[in-house]
Amino acid sequence: MSASGNGLRVAIRDDAPTPVYEQIRSQIEAAIRGGALEDGDKLPSVRQLAGDLRIAPGTVAKAYGELAEQGLIDTGLGRTARVRKVAALPEPLLDAARTFAGEARRLGVGFDEAVSALRARW
Repeated sequence: MSASGNGLRVAIRDDAPTPVYEQIRSQIEAAIRGGALEDGDKLPSVRQLAGDLRIAPGTVAKAYGELAEQGLIDTGLGRTARVRKVAALPEPLLDAARTFAGEARRLGVGFDEAVSALRARW
């Protein structure tokens, strides 16, 4: 399932071991840090994104809550979620991340395992 708009594209893999809220959170974080979403950009409402992805609104709310805790978005009761200004990642780092992610997928390594491998080398 996927949803897109405002420079944001979210795709959910039902067969992934990663929880759906984490898939949403990580994709939005990547869009923010990668520059696809910029300071002040509006995110879809919780209900809209949940409807587009055909998932429970609480799942999207949990992802948005974690993004707010990270300081990546501003949310509030009855307010539209908006991206907060963050420094974009350097292009060479983004290139390395794309290469790493592609290689992990090619090898059939899941997201959590790939992150664990990265942490182990850090």
